[in-house]
Amino acid sequence: MLKYFRDCLRPSSPSIPPLQYGILFPQFLAYLVHLHFGDFGSLVISVTNFYLSMNLDDSVEEPEKKECSPVCVGKEDNIKKSGRMTAVVHDREVVIFYHKGEYHAMDIRCYHSGGPLHLGEIEDFDGRPCIVCPWHKYKITLATGEGLYQSINPKDPSAKPKWSSKGIKQRIHTVTVDDGNVYVTLSNEPYKCDSDFYATGDFKVIKSPF
Repeated sequence: MLKYFRDCLRPSSPSIPPLQYGILFPQFLAYLVHLHFGDFGSLVISVTNFYLSMNLDDSVEEPEKKECSPVCVGKEDNIKKSGRMTAVVHDREVVIFYHKGEYHAMDIRCYHSGGPLHLGEIEDFDGRPCIVCPWHKYKITLATGEGLYQSINPKDPSAKPKWSSKGIKQRIHTVTVDDGNVYVTLSNEPYKCDSDFYATGDFKVIKSPF
């Protein structure tokens, strides 16, 4: 027993993770008490086991679960008339667009500098509908959240600028319609988007009615 306890406490021992170092000592102490005091040692062991169960329960934290259930944000007729609407879905501000018979939802603030996308205009670039941020004219595709820009080959003066993608910059959310109601389900994709930085309470743009 002594040899096992000594080996487990060695820093190089891979047999027991660091969390259990604090668990071994009470067990070892209870074992020694049991050797010297007989039945009284059993009581100590019982108390020790209770301590261990409390310690293990406290040391394990539940992973944070991101809320992603659908939330009703309004009526289908209303968004079709206005072409867009804003909503707060599980404390995240989003803008929903209705464009050419399709629904699109994304974080309300632009990934670049937090501009209010619900105040921007929708334009087509390279055949792809985009929301243009009113602050710095950044172009974001409605369907994928990609940032578009025009690039040119500096080694070819006669080359024409072409549209290129920066990758997904704006987080896109899912829109569904059921019985005339529009629902938004937040994206649960694990990757990071630049717009995540502005999707907090510090940058809210939707005014509370209260």
